[in-house]
Amino acid sequence: MGDLLLAASAGLVVALLCTPVGVSGAVLLLPAQTNLLGLAGPAVSSTNLLFNVVSTPGGLTRLGRTARLVRREVIAVLVVAVPAAVGGALLRVTVLADADVFRVLVATALLPIAATLAWQCWHPATTRGAGSRPRSAAAPALGRLAGLSALTSLIGAAVGFGGGSLLAPALVVVTALGPRQVAPLALLATLATSVTGLAAYTVLEAIDLGARPAAPDWRLGMVTGLGGLAGSLLGARLQPRLDERLLTGVLALLVTAVAVVHLLYG
Repeated sequence: MGDLLLAASAGLVVALLCTPVGVSGAVLLLPAQTNLLGLAGPAVSSTNLLFNVVSTPGGLTRLGRTARLVRREVIAVLVVAVPAAVGGALLRVTVLADADVFRVLVATALLPIAATLAWQCWHPATTRGAGSRPRSAAAPALGRLAGLSALTSLIGAAVGFGGGSLLAPALVVVTALGPRQVAPLALLATLATSVTGLAAYTVLEAIDLGARPAAPDWRLGMVTGLGGLAGSLLGARLQPRLDERLLTGVLALLVTAVAVVHLLYG
């Protein structure tokens, strides 16, 4: 019972912190899953994806009311995110089954993005006004968006935090959009990646392909997800009251913290 309460509380807190910047709370759950809740192997990734499946829809629905999703961008993300998530799950149970390789991948993927966002936060002249630009002027090219979505969904499914956790900072870096504007699209990528990746991990364990356990801890994932659902709704409600520069700084700090924890402690 104590573990379930801890899991629900962790889900609520990380979703509350991450939802306003379009990042899944699963990025902060990774060290908690391994160091506090005792998960190991690919099941860590799949359990985090289950957390996303339960927690993300609430925040996505609320954010979608304040930042409109463009149909062609949604299609570009979904078309590439689904196959990329399957590939990510397959990589996780084979090439990335080794704990040291997995740890280095997480840090390598996150630290450069965190550094770029931190630079933008401390040099606001490069990003000032991005949040107020018309979306048509700042929207990413569809080819670039599809490429970023494919790469981030592949990595996101493998490490277990969903595609949007990398897509959000990537879009902030390569476009004129701010964190508030990319949040709904990033959460959509997270949901698509997580649903597909969760199914892929479950099937891979059923057919006994790759390292085990690959299927999620369903009870733990559901409990953290329900806590995350409450946290994401609250975080989405608070988002319009937050400063754009603050959102960028928070995103940089969160990404850095997860990267350092994984590099040092696995």
